[in-house]
Amino acid sequence: MRKHQRPAPRPAETDLLARARRHRRRGEHRRAMLVMREACYRVLDDARLWTLYAVACVRAGRRDEAVSALKQAVWLRERDRHVDKARVTLALLAGLLAGDDAFRVAAA
Repeated sequence: MRKHQRPAPRPAETDLLARARRHRRRGEHRRAMLVMREACYRVLDDARLWTLYAVACVRAGRRDEAVSALKQAVWLRERDRHVDKARVTLALLAGLLAGDDAFRVAAA
């Protein structure tokens, strides 16, 4: 597998992502956030899931949890030597810490 190639999603991960999307489309942002949290804790080493969880946290008004999730995503990306993706995630984190609401739009 190449460095930036992502492994195929696990069935549980796929189901949880679909559930989170359904909740988000219905405007149930807190429920979407909780489902994304469950996905992250089932698959601890997936930076993409942690980033999606951060987005769900922002939508649910939980910026503190979004910051923690993005920090975890940055750590995972740096650990896996995905420098470019880590840089983008750091920029999202910096925007969130600065109170930039553009994070919500960019992440949507």
